[in-house]
Amino acid sequence: MRVPTISRVEVYPVELPITRTFVFASGSAGKAGAGARLVFVRVLDEEGRYGWGECRPMPGWSYETLETVVTTLRRHLIPAVVGTPASDLAGLHARMHAAIGRGPSTGQPIARSALDMAVHDLLARALGVPLRALLGGSPRPASVALSYTVTAASPEAASREVSAARAKGFEHFNFKVGVHPETDVQVARAIREAAGPEAFVWADANQGLAVERAARVAEGLAEAGVDVLEQPFAADKPHLMRVFRGRCPLPLAVDEASVSPSDFLLYASEGLVDYLVVKVTRSGGLWPSIAQVHIAQAFGLPLLISGLTDSMLTKMAACQLGAAFGCQGPAALNGSQFIDDSALFPTKAQVEHDGRVWLPELPGVGIEPDIDTLRSLEVKEV
Repeated sequence: MRVPTISRVEVYPVELPITRTFVFASGSAGKAGAGARLVFVRVLDEEGRYGWGECRPMPGWSYETLETVVTTLRRHLIPAVVGTPASDLAGLHARMHAAIGRGPSTGQPIARSALDMAVHDLLARALGVPLRALLGGSPRPASVALSYTVTAASPEAASREVSAARAKGFEHFNFKVGVHPETDVQVARAIREAAGPEAFVWADANQGLAVERAARVAEGLAEAGVDVLEQPFAADKPHLMRVFRGRCPLPLAVDEASVSPSDFLLYASEGLVDYLVVKVTRSGGLWPSIAQVHIAQAFGLPLLISGLTDSMLTKMAACQLGAAFGCQGPAALNGSQFIDDSALFPTKAQVEHDGRVWLPELPGVGIEPDIDTLRSLEVKEV
């Protein structure tokens, strides 16, 4: 097989309907009735073979927006990578780094992630293997259990929400801490009781706590049966994690603070975290995410999978990565709870149902957007 070479990249900024309001301590993923903005890219080689990538920039979560992602791709990253062999993933990232350098961490990681994903998809398609096999896993069909995001603010509503999700096949649950601080512990207790003892219950603070508040909340969450507390403090304040570590009765994880492999290495080497949260879009794509996984393995840390309310393309790619390293979940990939991407992905119901993502033996990521629908949803004013 001739190794594919990147010859052309198409960029599609789109807007999808938001079906439910989703608020977290540091911002929002949007309000029901509004639009969720995503950027899709298609990488083509000289023979017309292609691969798809996607990202969802959210200004409430990071500094990247739809506009910055599109201009970064079109003016900087794409010109830098055209002509690169798809198999040269290290070279791909070196060229992207030369075009957009790092600050304290990876420069424009969300924009990079879409291009990285598309090149991985192209290469796996060209080889005729599922993405998980390209990443070193088995090509056999696999599944990854999803974690349902509970948005209720009261324990009664949380209990009803968990019961309804369990009826749909969900086994694991996550919720946001700090949005309604007066009910955080009661909601946690209600989720655990409704979910049962086998469920993994995951509390995410999204940088929204101060140390004293975090210490009090963590004690209540531990008593309620929560399994992990994620990102209690601002991403640029690792010293607070050092102060908090000895006072926290819960396992800890970071999210916004762990963009590059070196970011995660800092937390792991100091013994400040108990899990790696794999988030492909946040980390600049699959290639740097794999580096984070290897660091976690070296420290004996298990994996969790998360996302940015992405569409099915990123959800499938993240699950492919998890499956390659034996992670069967939980995966807090909750895009389907909050955005409607069903028109883009006609086969979605075949790969996401019963609270799991089912990975087929198809080459590449395992799903792709309908190109005509994608073009009809394009945002024209960028």
